[in-house]
Amino acid sequence: MRNTKSFFLPIKALALIALFGLISAQVKAQTPVATDPVYIQREYMKVAPGMWDDYLKVEQVWKAVHQRRKDEGKILGWTLYRSIYPSGTNAEYDYMTVTRFKSGKELEEAGKMTWDYITKGMSAADLTVADNTGKTRNLVSTSLYLMTESVTPGANFMKITHLQSVPGKGTELEQHEKMMKPVFEAAAKIGSIASWTFGKHLYPYSPEVGNYYRVIGTNSLEDMLKAETSNYIEVAFKKVYPTKDYAATSKAIRETMSIKSSELWVVVDATK
Repeated sequence: MRNTKSFFLPIKALALIALFGLISAQVKAQTPVATDPVYIQREYMKVAPGMWDDYLKVEQVWKAVHQRRKDEGKILGWTLYRSIYPSGTNAEYDYMTVTRFKSGKELEEAGKMTWDYITKGMSAADLTVADNTGKTRNLVSTSLYLMTESVTPGANFMKITHLQSVPGKGTELEQHEKMMKPVFEAAAKIGSIASWTFGKHLYPYSPEVGNYYRVIGTNSLEDMLKAETSNYIEVAFKKVYPTKDYAATSKAIRETMSIKSSELWVVVDATK
């Protein structure tokens, strides 16, 4: 049996779409509801020098494997992202794949895929491409997260902010985020953003990386830049909590955590 560890990596998508020719995401109005926890595995890849075209051919082949896994209920979904910031030859990674699982059971079973299962239905040409996966990119790191809150998850552009809670204030930070969920729902209805998610960074964990994360999604780069420079959160906050003090609430939230880093990503492809 072949070593299937490297093939477990979600590295399968169609050729790189032009930056703004992206998968459309529909923003839907919704009332606040509890979010079922979702386990999110993020894997970061650095494309080998001169191998960009080959890497994208690999993505074309491997996306079909993930679509089959989703169709069979083995995963909730898979998405390929390209890094916008940071980027360049000195960037640590160029692409990120995100695979979503409903429980640890599915996550554990994913690591037991056999070569026969992975290559089922592959043509000889596709099998050759799959065999060259390791030559096209290096796996930089793998992280596991737990998404606990979300508003219309999924958007073309995604800003991930990694947070470190102040010692002893993790629960307070989580409570603040639950309180803010209706605010981000209101912001999505207004059209200021497309999505918002919040959760925990499970493995690996270090204070330098942070133990929580927050994601803001938009459907265009222009919308993302507008969100960065506008007061949309305050506007939405006052719609949801007209009697609350926005400045005091913002200060209370900031006192529970520090921002470790932020990255901007764009969707390349995803399972249906």
